[in-house]
Amino acid sequence: MKAWLDVAVLRCPNCGRLYVETSWYVVEMESDIECGECGNEFNSRKNMLSRALLEFQLDENGEIQNVHVSKRL
Repeated sequence: MKAWLDVAVLRCPNCGRLYVETSWYVVEMESDIECGECGNEFNSRKNMLSRALLEFQLDENGEIQNVHVSKRL
């Protein structure tokens, strides 16, 4: 079995710390994020670096067996 998750990579514009969030949170909601490193609040969409679709391979019980990048968006 397989399942997918659309994710976005962002960078804090103040200190450069990297984050990975779900793409709907970044692209659709354009949510602001508070950096856990420096405390700066920034807009996730404006600071998005890349986006990808992750593919999760699952066993018959839904346990994750493997994860890989299915497609770069």
